[in-house]
Amino acid sequence: MLSNHISSDHLSDTHCAGKLEAVMQAGGCDLHLHTHYSDGSDSPERLISRVIDAGLNTISVTDHDTIDAIESCEDCLSELQAQGMKVPSFIPGVEVSADDVCELHILGYYPNGGIERIADFLDQQQQTRQKRNRLLADRLQALGYPVSLEEMQQIGKGSAGRMQAALLLVKTGCVPSVSEAFEQLLSEGRPAYVERKRADAQTVIEAINTTGGAAVLAHPNLYGWCSGESLVSGDLLYHLERLKKMGLQGVEAFHGQATLAEQQEISAAARAVGLLRTAGSDDHGGNKDNTRMYRGCQKWLDDQELLVVSALISYKDKNSACRKYLLGRRSENGKFKGCWEMPGGKVMPGESTVEALKRELYEELAVCAEVGSLQYVIHHDYPGQRVILLCYEAECDHKWQLRVHDAIGFYTPQEALNLNLLPADIALFKKLRQLPQPFEGVF
Repeated sequence: MLSNHISSDHLSDTHCAGKLEAVMQAGGCDLHLHTHYSDGSDSPERLISRVIDAGLNTISVTDHDTIDAIESCEDCLSELQAQGMKVPSFIPGVEVSADDVCELHILGYYPNGGIERIADFLDQQQQTRQKRNRLLADRLQALGYPVSLEEMQQIGKGSAGRMQAALLLVKTGCVPSVSEAFEQLLSEGRPAYVERKRADAQTVIEAINTTGGAAVLAHPNLYGWCSGESLVSGDLLYHLERLKKMGLQGVEAFHGQATLAEQQEISAAARAVGLLRTAGSDDHGGNKDNTRMYRGCQKWLDDQELLVVSALISYKDKNSACRKYLLGRRSENGKFKGCWEMPGGKVMPGESTVEALKRELYEELAVCAEVGSLQYVIHHDYPGQRVILLCYEAECDHKWQLRVHDAIGFYTPQEALNLNLLPADIALFKKLRQLPQPFEGVF
C-alpha cells in the first residue's frame, strides 16, 4: 500500500464518513472516476496519468459493479511514488446500481481499505448484468445490428453493459456517436433497451455499510429531484431523508453534470438532512463528453457557510381566511438593521437544529417554544457568506418580550413581501403566497 494512502486499518479506524469529510474540506479531490473495467475509456494507467496531470490531491475509482481496476490503480500509484513522484491519496470505491423510485446509483467508499469484502455481493450484481447483456445483444441482432455478447465483454473488461454496446455500434458505423446510440436504441423506452434486475436501494446501502464502506448517493441531479432554485425542492429533501433512514451516509452534492444552482441546492439539502457531501466529476475519459475530470485547485465546501434556523409561527386569520406569520424588525446595529425576519438565528457548534431554534426563540422573545417538523430549506449567498436557512414549524405563547427587534407582528405572505424582508426570506414568502391554506411541509 502507498504511504500516503488513507489508512488501511479499516474498521478500527476513524469512521469512513469522517475521513471523507476531511478529504472534502481539503479540496482538490475527484471521488467519481471510471476506467475501461466498466464504461470508461481509459486503462488504470492512463487514468492515473491524467490524474497526475490534473494535480488532484485525492481520487476514487468507482467502476460500475466491479472493483477489478482497484489493484492496478494502486500498483500504478506505488510505482510512480517509488520513482519520487508526488501522487494523490487513493480511496477504493465502487458504483452500484439499485432499484428504487427510479434507477439509483450508490457509491461505496472504503477509505479504511477492505473493499474486497463486497466482492461476493458484486458477483451477484454481475450475474444480473450478464443476463441483461445477453438479452441486449440478442435484441440488437434481431434489429439488424452486428453486436455480440462476446464483443461487449471484450471491450468491457470487468463490467460490460450498454456503453460497450454503444461503442460497438459506433465502431461498426451503425451510429455516429455514443450519445446517438443511446438516444436511438439503448436508453429506456428505445427499441433495444432491456431492463436489468437490480438489488433494491436498501440492500445496496446495507451491503456497502456492513462491509466497512460508506454509502453515498451519486448524482441526485440526474433523478429529477432538483428545482435549481434557492428554495430547495421538497422532493430532494424527502428522498434524501428517506434514503438516510436506510443507512445512506452521504450524497454527491458536486457532480460533473450538475449546474451550479443544482450543486448549491443539493449541498443545502445535505446540510439540512445531515448527510456528508462529496464531489465527483463522473469522468469516463473519451466515452463521455459532458463531464471532465476535476482539477487540484478546486474546492467545494465554503468556509463561510452558515447554518441558520428560523421559526414559522403562524395562525389562520378568521376574517381573511389567510395564514399569517410572525415577523420581527431588527433593531440591532448592523447591515440589516430595519429588515424584517422570521425569529431564529445561527446554529452553534454541538447544537442540533431544534436545540438552536429553541435557544434563539428564548433569547429573542423570552418564550419557551415547541418546535415541529422541518418545512423548508433555503440557500442564499450574501456578500462573503452563504446562508442555509432551515424553517421549522413552531408554537409558543404570545407573551413575548422584544430583545433584538423594535417591532413584531403577524403578516400574510403578500404583506410580508411588501416589507423590507431579509433577502433569504423573500423566496420563502413567495412560495407561501402560492400555497393553499393551511400549508403542508415536506416532512
